[in-house]
Amino acid sequence: MKDDSIEIKRSIAISALHDLKKHLSDISQKSVNIQKDKLQKLINIGTQINQAGFINNDQESRIEQIISLQNSIETDPDFINIASLRSTPVFGDGSLESEIVFVGEAPGYEEEVQKKPFVGPSGQLLGKIITAMGLDRKQIYITNILKYRPKLGDGKQGHGNRKPSSDEVKISINYLLQEINIINPKVIIILGGTAMEGLLNIKEPISSVRGKIHSFEGTKAIVTYHPSFLLRSKNQISDKRKVWEDMLIAMELLEMKITDRQRAYFS
Repeated sequence: MKDDSIEIKRSIAISALHDLKKHLSDISQKSVNIQKDKLQKLINIGTQINQAGFINNDQESRIEQIISLQNSIETDPDFINIASLRSTPVFGDGSLESEIVFVGEAPGYEEEVQKKPFVGPSGQLLGKIITAMGLDRKQIYITNILKYRPKLGDGKQGHGNRKPSSDEVKISINYLLQEINIINPKVIIILGGTAMEGLLNIKEPISSVRGKIHSFEGTKAIVTYHPSFLLRSKNQISDKRKVWEDMLIAMELLEMKITDRQRAYFS
């Protein structure tokens, strides 16, 4: 896994351009008015980005494919017409060049508000895990198996959330497959039982599945506990250690440098 300053700048540049294109798409606007002096600054920045090799044709293609996929999700009648889902899509977030993809189950309240996966308490814990791995969140890609927040009752649920049903997962799984194919990671980290069942068709307890290397469409996959499980666990130190052991497996697969201190976390 590349983690030097150039790679971080590349990820930030790609993410920023992706966000800008998404914003313009959201407001149905294909252009923006920019003052002449600011336009020249943007041109200069563009030249620097090009000279530094931050974005190549393959990266631009991935951005286009992801935006196209997002547009498809927003207009898919299978999603629009399903009464059990809320109406705000929450897409994946992060570097489209990432060698690692984290897959959770569905957006919650905070994710729906910010239109970004894993930004609530579970996301904050996941962020700490990513940092402990020696990575920046902008270097990796995070998504959910379901892109819409499941409804509770009539949808007036406040902060209340529920896990997706098997039917809801079936509707959305093809989009996740396309998302993973576009990014083409070396390792997929599957967070929680819902994502595990949807991706690997495994219905066993996570305790009997984690700690091993699985295969998904030819890509190595690791199953571990969802951060929300850790937040409510009565044995947090023990369970955090298990999740960290799974992260160490991922780091080894990516040939990342692992320090003695990292190996000793939660021991």
